[in-house]
Amino acid sequence: MEYEENRIAGVSPGGIRDPYLVKILICYLMQKLDRPLSEEQLVEILSNDDTVNYFLLTTTFAEMKRLGHVEKQGKGYVLTKLGQDTAGTLSGELPMTLRERVLREAGELSRQHRQSDETTSNIVETADGFRVDFSFHDKELEFMKLSLYAPDADQARQLKDGLLRRYQEIYIDLLGKLLDGGSH
Repeated sequence: MEYEENRIAGVSPGGIRDPYLVKILICYLMQKLDRPLSEEQLVEILSNDDTVNYFLLTTTFAEMKRLGHVEKQGKGYVLTKLGQDTAGTLSGELPMTLRERVLREAGELSRQHRQSDETTSNIVETADGFRVDFSFHDKELEFMKLSLYAPDADQARQLKDGLLRRYQEIYIDLLGKLLDGGSH
C-alpha cells in the first residue's frame, strides 16, 4: 500500500512528470537505439515501471512530431537533426540511473519481440500428459522443431519456459553434438 501512496499521477518515485524531461528522454532513447520506433514501442518502454505517465508521454510525443523533433520513417519514427541535437546536448540532464533503466527496458523488450518473431510454442494436453511443441524459425525457414513429453502441466510450463529462454543455445549445442561426427 505504501507503493501506491508514493505514486503521483500514475508515476512512481524516480519517474518523470516534467514534459521537458520527457522530451529529452524520448530523444535520448531514440538516439541510443538508432532505429525507427513506433509510438506504441515508446509507450511500452517508457510507461513500463511507471517511468512516465501514459498521457504525458503521448502528449509530449505529439508535440515533438509537431515541432519537428521526430519524423515518420516506415512504420516508426526517427529523430530529425533537431531531435538528435536535443539528445546530444541535453541528455546529461537525465539521471544516470533513469538512462540505464530505460535502456535496460528497451533491450529486454527488443529481446522479447525478437523471441516472439523467431519462436512458436504451445502446450497440448494429451491422453497421458502434455506435449510441448516448439519451433525456432525465421520468416522463410524453420531451423528446429521439437515436441517434448511432460507428465504434468507444471513440467510442461517449465519445459516451454526453458525452451523460450535458451532456444538458441539448445540449437547450437544440438548441432554441435550431431555434427561432431561421433568422435566421443
